[in-house]
Amino acid sequence: MPISPNPTPKNILLVAIFLLAAWLMPQFSLAQMKNVERNSKKVYYMATGILPYSPAVKLKVAYHKQEHALSCEIASLLMALKYKTVSVTESELIARIPVADAGARDRKNNTWGDPNLGFVGNIDGKMPNTGYGVYEQPIYDVAVKYRPAKIIIDGSLNDLIAELINDNPVVVWGTAGSGKDISWKTSEGKIIPARYIEHARLLIGFTGTSEKPEKMILLDPVYGEIKMSVKSFMQNWELMDKRAVVVY
Repeated sequence: MPISPNPTPKNILLVAIFLLAAWLMPQFSLAQMKNVERNSKKVYYMATGILPYSPAVKLKVAYHKQEHALSCEIASLLMALKYKTVSVTESELIARIPVADAGARDRKNNTWGDPNLGFVGNIDGKMPNTGYGVYEQPIYDVAVKYRPAKIIIDGSLNDLIAELINDNPVVVWGTAGSGKDISWKTSEGKIIPARYIEHARLLIGFTGTSEKPEKMILLDPVYGEIKMSVKSFMQNWELMDKRAVVVY
């Protein structure tokens, strides 16, 4: 009696299938493990607020110079909207911004309008008495007529870096002057925190890495592209309560 039968094509095929299955199973398990690991990392980042690693980011946003003395917030929004493929003019955006108080500051009583509700002063006026600007809520209200958007108040550097990594430009408030306190009250008695010279810019990137950013890259609607050290940027942003509007 022979020790084993002569191999047949059928037997050879079965052996080949068995060997292939034996090789594929650990590979499939490894792929599953890697996928679980990736998903776990994503959940971890979402739960802890720690950013995934990213090299330097710079969004390719077209520059727009503001068309009025105090239209920096509108010009910054315009650049963000155009990056998100919205065709709009500065004049069209201005027409959508409500006006809280078109007049000059009442210097005797130190009263003026509320920039949380609309533009305060003359858009071609001069700080600190004939024109000021507008804060995040009215800018957000206009932004969402064209694209999804989000308000950030008292934000963090990680908040901004995360949006940039995800290809979203951010309108940020700061100052272009001394940042001296020029606060006033509304006629109803509400205190309005304000700074000289309040100024909005569009944040478009950072140098370094997401773990250790070195400089923040902004499009200033007066001066063009500028870079600020993280420390300088955060100090400037904090003067205006670290407020921002993200455009998606």
